[in-house]
Amino acid sequence: MFKNRIFRAVVGGHFAIDVLNSSGAVLLAVLREPLGLSYAQIGAALTAYLLIGALSQPVFGWLSDRLAGRWMVLAGGGLAWVALFFALVAVAPTWALLLPVFMLAPLGSGLFHPIGTAASAAAVPQRAASATSTFFFFGQLGLAIGPFLAGALTGRFGAPGLLPLTLLALIPALMLLRARRDEAGLTPRRSRQAGAASAARAWTATSIALIASFVVLVAVRSSIQQVYMSFLPQLFQSRDWEPALFGLLSGAFMAAGAVGQLVSGNLADRHGMRIATVAPLLLGVPAGLLGLLAQPVWAAFAGCIAAGFLFGGQHSVLVVHAQRLLPVKQGFAAGLILGFTFATGAIGTALAGLLADVVGLETVMVWTTVLGVPAALLALTLPGRQAVAAAPAAATAD
Repeated sequence: MFKNRIFRAVVGGHFAIDVLNSSGAVLLAVLREPLGLSYAQIGAALTAYLLIGALSQPVFGWLSDRLAGRWMVLAGGGLAWVALFFALVAVAPTWALLLPVFMLAPLGSGLFHPIGTAASAAAVPQRAASATSTFFFFGQLGLAIGPFLAGALTGRFGAPGLLPLTLLALIPALMLLRARRDEAGLTPRRSRQAGAASAARAWTATSIALIASFVVLVAVRSSIQQVYMSFLPQLFQSRDWEPALFGLLSGAFMAAGAVGQLVSGNLADRHGMRIATVAPLLLGVPAGLLGLLAQPVWAAFAGCIAAGFLFGGQHSVLVVHAQRLLPVKQGFAAGLILGFTFATGAIGTALAGLLADVVGLETVMVWTTVLGVPAALLALTLPGRQAVAAAPAAATAD
């Protein structure tokens, strides 16, 4: 896969853009005292950032389908946009100037993600699930590394310490622009007859039921993962763990999910999407319960790492299935599924927070973990092993 110039470019771009995306919370924490920010202001800004990025993805996915042949230029522009506005955030002297540019930054992320997702699968069509899982692995790696890099730089140099990260992000942006020469023939166009047949199949009763099951599956799975990512630190802080320890636990959960992406993608290519999704969701339930309820530190780490690996691995598989299932073009399908995934994860997290105030956080997280069972039942509707017709690959060598 990495011999393919387009694949290398979108993977590098995904890593860079998610390094910056995950730096926002650290940067606002550094600026809280200098700018006199309240926790309510920071929370509202981060929530708006996530929603703008999520809800803009279907729109940009539709736009990318209209501008086929310009994917690499658009993706490179999206990455450069995020880098520019994060640079402006780093040097903004007041909250009134910082907030508008911070709210504009996620539009570049919303542009990049559906294009990068579709391009990674189209670049290596014979291994679409593996290619997409690798694409998301590098994004998750960026999410895990970004806060560490941002914390180290801003802790030493203040908010302007983020500027080196914005400059480094321009390297993969240039790689994306250079890869535009290989874009011809990247996205196979469906014929009118094939498109009409696909649309007709989409409205049969069986297909509607399959799509509905898939939608609920995505919402439940994304909520499980996001609730863990959001509330694991709070849960173990309430048990008097040191910040460094529960921070390490949270990072280990995310890193395990990144590895799970690679394994699930390869499993889906070899044995089908059904087994790559059903088995991990079922196994994730006992693993998650061990991590939440075990008293020894080592057992909590073992359970949470296993839960991260099992619950976090299906994201790329479900994205690939959405691109094949929905009767729309690749970019729009990627934008729809990514936007829906992030939005439903945010909603699930908000609901979990409201319930936690009533029944307790541990109880809510246990209930959330058990949702892996109905999610696995819904995943039985996913396809088994399917032969993928080989397609001409884009240029591979420099």
